[in-house]
Amino acid sequence: MSSPDAGFGDAIQRDRTNVRTPMRCPLCGGELTQVYIRDLGGITAGITWQLHAGRCATHDEHGWFQAEVVGKPPREIFPVARPFGQTKRLVVDGREVYSFATVWNDAPTAVQMQRVDPLDPQYWTVRRHAYNL
Repeated sequence: MSSPDAGFGDAIQRDRTNVRTPMRCPLCGGELTQVYIRDLGGITAGITWQLHAGRCATHDEHGWFQAEVVGKPPREIFPVARPFGQTKRLVVDGREVYSFATVWNDAPTAVQMQRVDPLDPQYWTVRRHAYNL
């Protein structure tokens, strides 16, 4: 599969493809396939700024998801139509869902203020009660 930005010059240079991400499918918890990680550059020295995107490997109908990492684990994972695309509406148990909150939101303030590994999988877990599955 070619980069989602094929034909847009230098955009391909900043995308890493078929790599691993701590993000899992927020619907089933399965691994993601066709993973892209786009480096958006450093805001300041030592801060990671990336977009992670991938497709559910277990259930094709679950589709694509992405999350933004800005020095800390993501607060939300978004369903998207394609990697690095717009958020799309997803219907789960008859309810519209546009994002899935992660447990990073529930971490104590003291933990959130510390330097943590933004790619630590424990913080990328989706709050199960966020969408009542």
